[in-house]
Amino acid sequence: MKNIAIELQGVSKHYTITNGWTPGLAAAQSTRVDVFENITLNIRQGEIFVLLGPSGCGKSTLLRIMCGLESLSQGNVNLGPGLNHRDISFVFQQFALLPWLTIEENVSLGLIARHVPEQKRKRIVTKELHQFGLNKFAHAYPRALSGGMRQRVGIARALATNPKIIFMDEPFSELDSFTADELRRELLLIWQKRRPTIILVTHLIQEALTLADRIAVLTPRPTHIESIITNPLPRPRNRRAKKFFALEDRLEAMIKP
Repeated sequence: MKNIAIELQGVSKHYTITNGWTPGLAAAQSTRVDVFENITLNIRQGEIFVLLGPSGCGKSTLLRIMCGLESLSQGNVNLGPGLNHRDISFVFQQFALLPWLTIEENVSLGLIARHVPEQKRKRIVTKELHQFGLNKFAHAYPRALSGGMRQRVGIARALATNPKIIFMDEPFSELDSFTADELRRELLLIWQKRRPTIILVTHLIQEALTLADRIAVLTPRPTHIESIITNPLPRPRNRRAKKFFALEDRLEAMIKP
């Protein structure tokens, strides 16, 4: 477990769909749906690890199981030595800001939950807002911000607790391509400074290659890991380079049905 941030051992997830009663049948009929089965992997401390796969394969469900937001059916999820759930933050796909709180108050939520004293909390929040150019909007409400700015607030909130592991569920999918690229660059700069472990879900091959140290390629359901690819491309990554295109073609061939 040395240098391991999170370990999955034989993780499986299934659920049951119960159909309504139909005339002529004695009882409602139940069907078991297998989301994924026997997922085993180790994610290293300080790396950017991407879960890549087709829509509907269970990437987000697996991510939520890793961070304890959803239950598993079989297997074990273990955090690395010295880590606990207070070391975790989550960045949601759809911003997940509370509309009745100001930007400053939204970023403070994790710190309040950890009972950080008010003065220290204000210093941390001010620093994070400044990092993302949001200090002028500290007292605004989410409705006054663009989509890109709202997601900056979501990332600032995740970073405010100084997490060792950050889970990100397609965090740029709601944004236009220009804003998404800008936020990816900002995320990489922050990662280079702080070196948290980042576990990110995407179905975009370019995004995976731009960000990841390693990429787990998932199959359609019932999902398993087709392969774990180490990304050899140096940062900053040139999306017009031949090696980038070659890796993109390789991943596309693996994901296509």
